[in-house]
Amino acid sequence: MTTQGERQNRRVRGRRRRIIALCTVGGVAVAVGVVVAESGDWLPGAGRTTKEGLSAVPADAGPPTQPLTEEQLFTVERYFPGGRGVDNGGFKARRTAARQGQDCAEVLADKGQDVLKDTNCHAYVSVSYTQDGNQVVSSVTVLRFPDEASAQQAEKALVTNTEAIAFVPPDPGVLPTPSGSPPPAAGAQRTSTQVDAVGHYLTVTASRFADPASAAAPAALDEATRAVGYTARAPFVWL
Repeated sequence: MTTQGERQNRRVRGRRRRIIALCTVGGVAVAVGVVVAESGDWLPGAGRTTKEGLSAVPADAGPPTQPLTEEQLFTVERYFPGGRGVDNGGFKARRTAARQGQDCAEVLADKGQDVLKDTNCHAYVSVSYTQDGNQVVSSVTVLRFPDEASAQQAEKALVTNTEAIAFVPPDPGVLPTPSGSPPPAAGAQRTSTQVDAVGHYLTVTASRFADPASAAAPAALDEATRAVGYTARAPFVWL
């Protein structure tokens, strides 16, 4: 009897110890849960965590990156990067000058005749491309307007005055010094120009011979203008 009584007492004490241990573990879990819910700290020194899980969030994480605006995206390097030239229909050319700004009056050939005055032009990017072999130089100016109607208004003004937008020459030193016959008189140099509105953007493309005294066929200028103009308009078709 004594042996059976001792065994029964040991079983009772064992059950009590298990119950106490379970209660202790449960209490710790509840306490940790409260800390996580309130502070986001899983363990001291272990970093921040989300309330939905235990994924660590760096303590020095900055604010989320905001998407760029259209104004910020309208840059020369985004649309006409220096490392990417024109390769269209057999015509190849490299970028040889670039500029940009928010004052559209800077692109005018004659500041006294502002054909863009009432169009609310917001900004511009301008580049020049030189054909492989340095035969033809093409100038591209893209103007950004608040809406499509403004771009079309500017297009109408420029179609009848294609030389209102200044030609963008290559940067100094890019081309060799022209040789041969003396250059033609001012205004006599032939230029092939194309004006196109694409959405609320307007592209003005013009091509000239690098050497004004060149005897090449004028058709070479038209070919350059078509190739460069197409490349210039392409980025804005879907905007």
